[in-house]
Amino acid sequence: MRSAFSGKIVQLVAALLVLLVNFVTSQDPDIVKTCTSYKKSVWEETSEFSFLIENAPIIYKTLDKCTSYAPLIIGGGPALPKEFPHAARLGHREDDGEIEWFCGGTLISNLHVLTAAHCLYSPQGSVNIVRLGDLEFDTSTDDADPEDFTVKDFTLHPGYSHPAIYNDIAVVRLSKTVTFNEYKHPACLPFDDGRSVPSFIAIGWGQLEIVPRTENKKLQKVKLYNYNTRCRFTADKNDELPEGYNATTQLCIGSNEHKDTCNGDSGGPVLIYHKDYPCMYHVMGITSVGVACDTPDLPAMYTRVHFYLDWIKQQLAKT
Repeated sequence: MRSAFSGKIVQLVAALLVLLVNFVTSQDPDIVKTCTSYKKSVWEETSEFSFLIENAPIIYKTLDKCTSYAPLIIGGGPALPKEFPHAARLGHREDDGEIEWFCGGTLISNLHVLTAAHCLYSPQGSVNIVRLGDLEFDTSTDDADPEDFTVKDFTLHPGYSHPAIYNDIAVVRLSKTVTFNEYKHPACLPFDDGRSVPSFIAIGWGQLEIVPRTENKKLQKVKLYNYNTRCRFTADKNDELPEGYNATTQLCIGSNEHKDTCNGDSGGPVLIYHKDYPCMYHVMGITSVGVACDTPDLPAMYTRVHFYLDWIKQQLAKT
């Protein structure tokens, strides 16, 4: 019996090692490399010097300034300056210059913003403007570097069919490249699917409360939790979810407190910290649809970004 039991232990350990190897190797090397390059381009400064001796070799020294601007998020509240440099706001600008903002997004390259497909069906009009680098709208006294970009085009996932919110993901392409700095640079794409992630950070300029309807001009952050497959039981089938919750393509995220995303947050990201780079985040989900805004223990559904990596990479390859 002892020999058989020991054999089972060996088999179990071997299986766990295989799973670990598969997890490590499942990380897309292109995404890992790109994430590192973004970090280096913004946060690392290389200088050269040499001793004042003839033919002395040049010595290069790199200063890494990649540190976190904020402590770990507990609860929620206003975002700090430079805390979320990938945060984007999407809107429609009329011919007279008047802009109505209605969705969020995430900068994922120097030309592309990730958002929800349903944001491109807004009654306010098509998305034709994106603002990056802002913190509080309609003020110039905050520590921000807002810049508006016109939209060249956008692509909805081919599996999206309005009004259902499956495959609720789209990529907006900007008309000019973004110059990266501490106020504006991309979030990294996911290294894994987020199933084992215990909590996320959601950000957006959406309403702070569903009733009364309150306009919000400050970027907000909130810590939310992974409810795994709970949404299978809390989400009724309707026009938006004709087949109910899909755990393969959606994340189920919420809180047991009055903490939530709300109207106006659609398209914005749910994030986790990069394990090695405290100045960087991964965009794990896209705010998609809520069951009831600001209701404790009633999680909402977010598009699972990792599932769509191949499609996203195809969009990034377009110039």
